[in-house]
Amino acid sequence: MTVQKFVRFVMVGAVATGIQYVILFILVHLRAADPVWASSIGFIASSFANYILNYHFTFQSTQRHGLALLKFMTLAGIGLILNSLVMRSLIKVGLYYLIAQICATAFVLLSNFIGNSVWTFRDANNRENGSTQ
Repeated sequence: MTVQKFVRFVMVGAVATGIQYVILFILVHLRAADPVWASSIGFIASSFANYILNYHFTFQSTQRHGLALLKFMTLAGIGLILNSLVMRSLIKVGLYYLIAQICATAFVLLSNFIGNSVWTFRDANNRENGSTQ
């Protein structure tokens, strides 16, 4: 893993997080949706932009989309569960939903980067020579 890849991952994550937060805010304030459900809908919607940007920009992957997308969405599903658990827990103890979302985002960020680096977008040639770049 390189610092450059992590910086790119954070930049892509900021775009995806922006999408998620806009959907969250709109659903909570205009549709009176439950914040955890609204966050989940935003998370799912932002996952597609997150995949495309990470595939091309962050990891510059050469893997076939079928396999890479399956791996990415598996990790995204785990991230969605973690995000929802953190959100629900923090809201239950009285934290404002946007603050709870910021905490959930921070919690999920590092695990997603590691998982995508070592599993989703790790090219076959990197596995063969032991490189982690």
